[in-house]
Amino acid sequence: MKKVISHLNKVEKIIIAFLALIVVIAGFQIAHAFYLEHTDFTPVDGGVYAEGAVGTIEMLNPLFVHQGSITHDLTQLIFSGLTKYDSETQDIVGDIANFKVSSNGKEYTFVIKEGAKWHDGEPVTADDVMFTYNDVIKNPVFNGTILNYNDYSGIRIDKIDERTVQFLLERPDSFFLVKTMTGLLPRHLLENESIEYLETAPFNFMPTGSGRYKFIAQNHFGDHVEISLEAFEDYYDSPAHIENILIKVFPTFQDLQKKLSDLDGVRNVPAEYTDKVVKKMTLVRYHLPQYVAIFINNESPKLKGSIVRLALQLGTDKEGLIEEIGQNKTIDTPLLEIDQENWVHQYSVKKANGALFDTEWKIPSKDEEEIECEEDDEECEVGTRDLASEEEDDVETQDPASLEEECEENDKECEDINEDIGTSEVTYINSPNEGKDYRTTDTRVTITGTAPANTKSIAVNDYELSKYVPGDPGWSYMATTEYDNLKLGENIFEVYATDFNGETTLIDAITITYGTKTTFFEEEKQQLEIENEVAEELPIRENEEGEKLTLNLITSMKPEAYSQVAEIIKEQWKKIGVDLNIEVLDNGIFQQRVSSREYDLLIFGQNLGYNLDAYPYWHSSQANESGLNLSQFKNFVVDSLLEKARYETEAEDRKNTLNDIQQIISQEVPAVFLYSPTYYFALSDKIQNATFDNLATTSDRFASVGNWYAKVDRTFKEGTGILTFLSWIIKQF
Repeated sequence: MKKVISHLNKVEKIIIAFLALIVVIAGFQIAHAFYLEHTDFTPVDGGVYAEGAVGTIEMLNPLFVHQGSITHDLTQLIFSGLTKYDSETQDIVGDIANFKVSSNGKEYTFVIKEGAKWHDGEPVTADDVMFTYNDVIKNPVFNGTILNYNDYSGIRIDKIDERTVQFLLERPDSFFLVKTMTGLLPRHLLENESIEYLETAPFNFMPTGSGRYKFIAQNHFGDHVEISLEAFEDYYDSPAHIENILIKVFPTFQDLQKKLSDLDGVRNVPAEYTDKVVKKMTLVRYHLPQYVAIFINNESPKLKGSIVRLALQLGTDKEGLIEEIGQNKTIDTPLLEIDQENWVHQYSVKKANGALFDTEWKIPSKDEEEIECEEDDEECEVGTRDLASEEEDDVETQDPASLEEECEENDKECEDINEDIGTSEVTYINSPNEGKDYRTTDTRVTITGTAPANTKSIAVNDYELSKYVPGDPGWSYMATTEYDNLKLGENIFEVYATDFNGETTLIDAITITYGTKTTFFEEEKQQLEIENEVAEELPIRENEEGEKLTLNLITSMKPEAYSQVAEIIKEQWKKIGVDLNIEVLDNGIFQQRVSSREYDLLIFGQNLGYNLDAYPYWHSSQANESGLNLSQFKNFVVDSLLEKARYETEAEDRKNTLNDIQQIISQEVPAVFLYSPTYYFALSDKIQNATFDNLATTSDRFASVGNWYAKVDRTFKEGTGILTFLSWIIKQF
């Protein structure tokens, strides 16, 4: 070969070299094409996932974290619970333990998986479960955040053996498994810590868990705090593919944006930044079982009356608000399982002012013609909601088998909450709508009233109220589609009183027009839009003492949308003569003010979690400094219904119970429910096999983190060999 080459001239050598290069390139391309066609991507253990977030880092202890916070994200990765949420099936499944349930639904037996270890190498045992639940959570001095979400009273926990524990319930609880999702604590590291001061333990800042990732370090840099995690090699299930996770926490999104090129993911991208982030990453949009509301402090002197609260609701333009802040889903009830369409609250400046007209709050003007409502002006009705507070168990219906109960003289359950709204006419029907003709989309309407002196019996149409007792000052009756005494269109209810002489007299009547949302709201929509648009700002309302209707509203600095919502609401309520003093507080002061309930109004978001349980947010037992009942709402009927809903397993029964709860909430207006936030999560194409379906909290985006991978390699498909290559070559030509 050397002799041949030596006899070639320069031009021939160049030609030969060029042809050889072509052969090499062609060969490479052929080989590469075969390689791509006959190999698959496979995950390779290793790599780093770096995620950016805006907020703060608190105690890394699963018993003290707020659901959906950045700290909750971290504890989900570091700690294991007896159970966990499977976002694919939307079920609660075994995590560090397998479990079985007794046939009576009151005994849950958990067996810790073999090989389960703490990050320091110690085995996880039944003693750790007993310590977490009996020694800490059920300790009377313990006041961790976990108690805001779960009630552990009435639960007994027994150790069966070194790996087995049994939870014994007083009665079946359909929500119980959610209570076992909380991360376990290592007894050998915390048994000497005072439970009363557990939140100050050094463990909370250098935690040892048993989860898929172990804590390595928390580092403070100039513009962010960085938490470093490492995959736990001895994890009881299959170890994670990604070796390291870095959570970088910035004070503002502007700071985060400067480091976007260093990140593989971004937690909760603000809507206004999505266009910029999407250029570098893929954007994932999702909703949670969550709502943002204006919580009304029912203990505030200016807001104790439900009519004032109703006016605030009527004066809130939710559609305009969500359009301005870039959201897309309004909410009218905190009970997200029921049909929102049945509880749509109409925005009407005129009706809001009409609701306030007969309260103590007046427009300080000599000429009040602009807001005064004539006695028979239907446009100034207080809306389409029934303002009576009677419940289903306190009313008469035409069905003999239905629940029937008359109002006792001092029975506050049967008082008309609209009693402050007077009327110049002598009528015997008090509600709904002060006895005036009424239009509604509700399937049940309570009619209440009084009886003339010397009345022996009361009848509504041809149905005699069987439990009316002569001398009772009031009576009640329910019209409902369920018993066919409320039908589409106009329904006339005539009230007859029979005296002791047997003489029957028609004493009053009301026409209730029942229809669908389309029937009423669409035909009024255009007129309402015009009225609301042309409505002018009013002077701040005052009472006789000269006190102004100025309300103190607080919210947190994060998320930034809350302060924007507050300013929009302030502008909207100027049309009904209500002023707002807005305070946007940093997290520490905000938490203090929330705990002490030092506010008239609070803008905040609440998440119903995995079981859509409203108990933690609306039960009167939670109206305290450590509870989540931010409106200080106390209604004993609602309490009993919330408790009932927790133990109902039949979907239809639970639906009816929730509708009963919503009926009262609509009447009492403990909050103005605004919208369900749309969240955006950004992820680099570098991260493969990540799914984000059916999230219940923001932290659930890590539910499938064990399947993610940041490094990939190609491996030949099974059966590929030299004969495969030769066969493939022949096919190409």
